[in-house]
Amino acid sequence: MKLALIHPQIIRGSGVENYLIEFAKRLSASGHELTYITSLTTPEIGATLPGRWELQPRIRGSATMRMWHFNRLAPRAVGDADLSIAFGRTCMQDIHRNGTGCHRIYGNLLPLWQRLSVKHLYELHLERRLYTRRETKQFISSSARVAAQLQGVYGSDGERHRIISPPVETHLFKPAENRANTREIICRKLQTDAAKPVLIFVSLSHRRRGLEPLLEALARIDATLWIVGKSLSPTLRDKINHLGVASRIRAVPVTSDLVELYQSADWFVHPTQYDAFSNTVLQSMACGLPGIVSVMDGAVDHVRNGENGLMLYHPQQPKELAARIQEALAYDATTWQVLSTAARETVQALTWDRHMQEWTEVLEGT
Repeated sequence: MKLALIHPQIIRGSGVENYLIEFAKRLSASGHELTYITSLTTPEIGATLPGRWELQPRIRGSATMRMWHFNRLAPRAVGDADLSIAFGRTCMQDIHRNGTGCHRIYGNLLPLWQRLSVKHLYELHLERRLYTRRETKQFISSSARVAAQLQGVYGSDGERHRIISPPVETHLFKPAENRANTREIICRKLQTDAAKPVLIFVSLSHRRRGLEPLLEALARIDATLWIVGKSLSPTLRDKINHLGVASRIRAVPVTSDLVELYQSADWFVHPTQYDAFSNTVLQSMACGLPGIVSVMDGAVDHVRNGENGLMLYHPQQPKELAARIQEALAYDATTWQVLSTAARETVQALTWDRHMQEWTEVLEGT
């Protein structure tokens, strides 16, 4: 089948773009002929992905202007493709894969100046057009939560929505063969008291992912927190010092081995305000690390409260977050192991092979 993949930039960067690159490799390996319609890529990506490239002009100016320009040009470049699949804010394609969730709902969390920006208003316009018109035949969402949000906000036909959960590489993300030994090594490396429980928070967007309420919750409990990802701003460092929790916090660079960190921690804590689907939830579960996961993340579809993790219903309330963490830390070793095993078993079926099989059914049925 001839497929056109549409995205403003095909580079290694966000989760959506990294997913697109791996997805394209697997489509090509399955025998599909691919055309890439984009305005930005790199020589390395161009050499890695087999197929034809249709590079669109990348105009100067604001991000809004580039978005408008690409949205106009991309549909004209599809050519003789049997189906076109888009991953960004475009309106005219056969299939749209949503990797960012409902912008209308997420936008309500933004500061007022961002909600009133031209870029935000144009993104809302594109999303409204995408989900209220008939130009796109099929919508692919990562979670039932996001699909329900989009249908509720825009009244789009439920038959046009399909849920395909992201895959997780369980051969890479897996429990340690000797957890006690791995934990001892990592705790020593991070100068962490191995006798105390360890929480891990992974984020490149600390405000949206709920780091501030987590810091306030940490002041109420006796545990260590590893903050993995984006560096801490001066404002966050001031807050940490003000709360008196600096000695129990370790800021860990994103370049660290995330698998070993998951294998060594006791709980994954994810109090996000909004996420379409955080891969970190599946990755931590694959490592046998149970999580305290916000219901505002689509990945909570895979969390069964009290069986393979805990749900967090009000992620912005430090008291509830602290209570949930205290509940988790009160579990004995046997109960924790039951949750750990269940977390791993939950995601083992979410392989790339299964993921591509579900996509094959969509392509053949569209």
